[in-house]
Amino acid sequence: MAKTIKFNLLCDEKPIRNLDDLKENFVIEDILNYYNNKLLQKWLKVRGFEEEFEKVNKINEKEDEKIIYKLIEIFEIETNKDKIEESIEILKYKKENEIYLEEYKKLNFKKAEIIDDY
Repeated sequence: MAKTIKFNLLCDEKPIRNLDDLKENFVIEDILNYYNNKLLQKWLKVRGFEEEFEKVNKINEKEDEKIIYKLIEIFEIETNKDKIEESIEILKYKKENEIYLEEYKKLNFKKAEIIDDY
């Protein structure tokens, strides 16, 4: 039987080994990315945090904002609503910016193609 390899998560460039580390270094963007790519679930399972693993697996929300609030509730993160809202707005801004950059890349490529054809 293969040995399970324990790994750390990185939040705010700090290694996360247990739930206390997660609470102290909880960064919404990092945790949401880990949730979306299922690394958070794997980390919880490998580390033996079965209760939290089950709760995270039961999240059926689709919107990032609702997922974030569920994760904050599950991990009992102590923070104020204003700070959460600010982080969510920053996250939304980054996502919108990524979409605009992708569109710009497409248009710029077309522009270069048109210039080459001309």
